[in-house]
Amino acid sequence: MADEPITINVSDYEARRSREELAGLFGSLDAKRPTAWEQYGYKDAVTFDMLLRAYDRGGPGHGAVHRLLDKCWQERPRIKQPEADEESGWEKAVGRLISSVNGWVKLRDFDRRNMVGNFAALIYRVADGQPLSAPMGRASALKDLVPVYQDQIRVTDWHSDLADPDTYGKPKMFQFQSRRLAPAGNDTQGQPTEWLDVHPSRVQILAEGSVGDMFDGVPLLRAGFNHLVDIEKIGGGSAESFLKNSARVVTLEFSEDSNPWVITQNPDGTPSGQNLQEKVEEQVRRLNRNIDASIVTAGAKAGTLQTTVSDPTGAFQLAANLFAASVQIPFTVLFGQQTGRLASDEDKADMVARCKSRQINELTPMLEEFVRRMQAAGLIAEGEFEIEWPPLDAPGDKERLELVDKMAGINLKAFQAGDQPVFNTNEQRKAAGYEELPGGDEMLSPDEKAAADAALQVEVAKEQAKAQPQQPQQGPKQQAQQKPPAKA
Repeated sequence: MADEPITINVSDYEARRSREELAGLFGSLDAKRPTAWEQYGYKDAVTFDMLLRAYDRGGPGHGAVHRLLDKCWQERPRIKQPEADEESGWEKAVGRLISSVNGWVKLRDFDRRNMVGNFAALIYRVADGQPLSAPMGRASALKDLVPVYQDQIRVTDWHSDLADPDTYGKPKMFQFQSRRLAPAGNDTQGQPTEWLDVHPSRVQILAEGSVGDMFDGVPLLRAGFNHLVDIEKIGGGSAESFLKNSARVVTLEFSEDSNPWVITQNPDGTPSGQNLQEKVEEQVRRLNRNIDASIVTAGAKAGTLQTTVSDPTGAFQLAANLFAASVQIPFTVLFGQQTGRLASDEDKADMVARCKSRQINELTPMLEEFVRRMQAAGLIAEGEFEIEWPPLDAPGDKERLELVDKMAGINLKAFQAGDQPVFNTNEQRKAAGYEELPGGDEMLSPDEKAAADAALQVEVAKEQAKAQPQQPQQGPKQQAQQKPPAKA
């Protein structure tokens, strides 16, 4: 008898996944009930397909991803030379390179795909005369940037030489699919979806939360996935309860003297070929589908079955708050206005701090790696550079007017005390968001400057008064009622 071949799992990744699945057979945080998640309807392992479905088809999951994405990419960052306030020629060249392939949109989409899964990849297509499977060399142009989900890219070979610590354990060759397989029913019109070999030098990986291993990236929706299931149950169950309660569930109560078999006959008295249950269900369906249909009871008493639909608000808010905590987004920011309550200044400040931290710790290193890769390919000139993000908490028009009003008031008080104005005209115009005037305050005397400040303060007060709602005027009778009593 020939020996049966032995299959050996040579992939460290597959072996690790097998151990993790074996260790996580019973998913629960409750030691007393190790199968609690199964009873609640939660999955022990959350796969990428589940996360993508929660993002594609779930309002809270989709909203959480785009709240962070839109706030972090509220304005495009500057890729500039160190200590360069004005836009240099080097910075303009970098901007032209990125704009030539609509790069800012694709870098933003690269980040979006990363938040959905453990990681995402960005494929460089450059004009270097080499196939995708060859190392990237010096190129004459950047042709395209292709962001892909984690299920569109896979590692086909790893560096396994222990003598080379710089490359050991890193991918040696990737394969990527430019387009995901379309869901059933979607016509792709024969668009190619084959897998192509691509060298790691042409692949940039973004795995948020990981410090090296791209499989250790932390998906945004994984921690709160169970709460997304709860939200779906509450929303879907409430809608189903409303639908069933609004539909007329007809009940027939036949008396002992009734002859229900009469309704199974045709109008001429011949048998219809249907039994009693089929005939009743046919009449009930016709009754529910039409507003002018009737039902024949043959002596039965007809009624409707009604149930009390519970209010899902409390259960929804509990699940929604738990999910908001998992993605570290304030509830009022993620779900908007609830019962007249808007996001407070503290919630807004917390969201801004969250996005600033993400810009510094995740997005800045991603952009720095992109620029260094382009410098290595000769598409961006060598040299030091830095990433500068615009402020996320920049004041709006209302806040700017209030600031200018305070500055003009300070100048007026300083003038009345016999001191020089604290802020000049250009400083105030800059605070209001306007361009500076040539010459500034040098053309005004102190008296003229104080008068200008006072006039500016009056104009700002008028603008603020226009923005406030007007109080209704009181009639003579109301004014008489509010008139203070005369002194004795």
